[in-house]
Amino acid sequence: MPKKSTLLMAAGFSITLQLDGSNDSVDGVFQGCDGFDFTQEVIQFREVTNERWGKASKGRSRLTKLPGNAVGGNITLRRGMTTSKSFWLWFSSVQQGNWFKQRKNISITFHEAREAKAAFRFTEAWPTKYRIGEMKTDSSDVEIQEIEIAYEGFEQISI
Repeated sequence: MPKKSTLLMAAGFSITLQLDGSNDSVDGVFQGCDGFDFTQEVIQFREVTNERWGKASKGRSRLTKLPGNAVGGNITLRRGMTTSKSFWLWFSSVQQGNWFKQRKNISITFHEAREAKAAFRFTEAWPTKYRIGEMKTDSSDVEIQEIEIAYEGFEQISI
């Protein structure tokens, strides 16, 4: 019998990230994530066929569409700032010219009530941006840390 589909709600969720090759069970817990985007490009071309067209005996023009490259966007993860330097060190290593060695496969899992509900894998991922939100000395808000990650492959995985 097929597994029943469940509607996932944003409220009450946590988002965890696991880096390939990490010794930690979870490398980050995030309060926000966007950019889950993977697009199949379309290549269009016209060809002239032997079919009859109008009053002509040959030469019907036909549009054909083929799948091109699959292209992923960048994901942006947001969390309350911590004293951990793991994301900064990953980002910094890329900036020092080691980007090819720093590409990692990462998985992001969405949990509801501490139970994994959905998971995604991003392949050949590396950080493109590291940002700390606006700091205000007269605020008691949690400081927000963002990391933007480029990736080459994207898939939903079974949990």
